[in-house]
Amino acid sequence: VADISKGSTVAIFGLGTVGLSVAQGAKLRGASRIIGVDTNPEKGEKAKAFGVTEFLNPNDSDEPLQQIIKRITDGGADYSFECIGDTGMMTTALQSCCDGWGLTVTLGVPKEKPEMKAHYGLFITGRTLKGSLFGGWRPKSDLPSLVDMYTKKEIEIDEFITHNMPFEDINKAFDLMKEGRCLRCVIHMPK
Repeated sequence: VADISKGSTVAIFGLGTVGLSVAQGAKLRGASRIIGVDTNPEKGEKAKAFGVTEFLNPNDSDEPLQQIIKRITDGGADYSFECIGDTGMMTTALQSCCDGWGLTVTLGVPKEKPEMKAHYGLFITGRTLKGSLFGGWRPKSDLPSLVDMYTKKEIEIDEFITHNMPFEDINKAFDLMKEGRCLRCVIHMPK
């Protein structure tokens, strides 16, 4: 959907499986800087394995996140991705893009407050906001090429599974998810 260009700068808000998938895609497309943003400090190191080159935790600074990104990128990211489902963060992601050509793609599904507010000036200065469903992949025609990429080890999928648990531990799996201590748990049914 974003058509990331080689040598570009990418900011990713939220480093769950969606954000880490974006990082992989940005790396494959040749992005030179991939800035991962998450409030969970444990995700910073894990994200590097998926292509994130820099990690920001918004809780580590009083400076607004969009200002930090604009400062460290000398004007803003070429592309930003909102992978949380927080409409306030969608605005922050849009503000983190550079004037003139910055593109923000929203992938997160809001759990509350689905209305987004953004100053019209963000669009007049050339930024673009796009939505995406399944990353623009068409399941019927594109799924075979995705499977092919996986079998050739061009993309990481297995690394998203952080826990394998028996069915009787399903509540523990939900706790891990709520606490942000897992990416994906596979629950094994009894035989």
